[in-house]
Amino acid sequence: MAKASQVVLSENEFYLIKAPNGKVLEVKNFNTENGAAIRLWDYAGHPWQQWKFVDAGEGRWRIQNRFTGKMMDLALGGVVEGTWLHQWGRTSGLSQCWALEPTRNGRTRIRNVLADKYIDLVGMNTSNGAQAQIWNFVSGGNQEWNLERVDPTVQQTRAKAEEAHDPEPTPSQRKHQNDLVRKLNNAGKGRAGRKA
Repeated sequence: MAKASQVVLSENEFYLIKAPNGKVLEVKNFNTENGAAIRLWDYAGHPWQQWKFVDAGEGRWRIQNRFTGKMMDLALGGVVEGTWLHQWGRTSGLSQCWALEPTRNGRTRIRNVLADKYIDLVGMNTSNGAQAQIWNFVSGGNQEWNLERVDPTVQQTRAKAEEAHDPEPTPSQRKHQNDLVRKLNNAGKGRAGRKA
């Protein structure tokens, strides 16, 4: 057992990463592929909404999805504000390592070790489908999470295709994504930069 923030993390236990409004981080549409987005959604007992904190040493954690077995990671290994979170198979990279920091109100901030930025939501959106990203420290609930242990005695639900929801991104989310891709491409780190 290891203590992290206000939560004692137990080996082989699963947790919800809950926003102050009760919604949780999940793998979008229970996708098992590398690169599947991490987003906010109402909790419905699904295993793709549950995470295991795997000790990575030196106060660092890898965050592994229960359903896919993949790790929470930074898209394209990005370290700039607005880099989206996705899942990826385990690597030795620091883009998959996270530090847990307590807040005064009993919640936890989750900081990426490589980028030195916190899990946040694009456009401070707290509705279903909000994309998770990293951002510099800001005060307020957008970067504060409750780590809540999943009760192993509660039956977990199975994936059902009819439950998959993929709302269209809002215009501001689409603009943010396009701006991020443009920045990465201009820096030679995006898809266009890799083709050269």
